[in-house]
Amino acid sequence: MLVPGVAAAVARASRPVVRTGLRTGAAAYDHAMQAAGEAYEQFEDVTAEVKAEMEAEAGPKAEAAGSSADDASSRSPSERSG
Repeated sequence: MLVPGVAAAVARASRPVVRTGLRTGAAAYDHAMQAAGEAYEQFEDVTAEVKAEMEAEAGPKAEAAGSSADDASSRSPSERSG
């Protein structure tokens, strides 16, 4: 067991080390949050690009499918089956 005076001296001596550690940790946290935010923004950009490409590729197919569906619905049931 430490003598009360020794414990107080150790606490006083360790205070600058603890403060430096906390300051370093806070700075690292801030940098990590900034990097994560930038990475998330890049991910959103790439996701939007992929969605736009998929819609552009599906556009002609959807139009062709839509026009053939319109053609089929305008025909009579006997014309559709034959």
